[in-house]
Amino acid sequence: MANYAWFTKLHRFVYHRSDGRIGGRLGRDRLMVLLYTLGARSGEVRPVPLQYYPVTHDGIVVIASNNGQPRHPAWYHNVKAHPEIEVLVGRERRRVLAQEVHGAARALLWPQIVALNPEASVYARRSGRDIPVILLRTREPSPAP
Repeated sequence: MANYAWFTKLHRFVYHRSDGRIGGRLGRDRLMVLLYTLGARSGEVRPVPLQYYPVTHDGIVVIASNNGQPRHPAWYHNVKAHPEIEVLVGRERRRVLAQEVHGAARALLWPQIVALNPEASVYARRSGRDIPVILLRTREPSPAP
């Protein structure tokens, strides 16, 4: 297992267990969200920490880069199968609807994402696929656990 996989597991654990007090930001500029997806086949809750981009007034945006791998990440298939999920943004839990952004709307968002994270364009080149852009549109705040 690569080092980033271990780091992701640790980050997911700390972010979740601290109720967002730790893990909502990596460094000074990487804003992180914890998605609680439902397994596409299993229906089990799968927490996934991802960098997010506050580039739209409709919600927050994440990308399914999978670190530049040729396949979409598992969480992408999960949100396509079960788009109504819960997320943890900092210490705030929200119910969101995950919607893939296409066409002109995607073309407008992509340069903003790359400006915030130049690695996104590297991942797109390396993967050989269009990196899906997912809007997490807030439905309502979730009740405290």
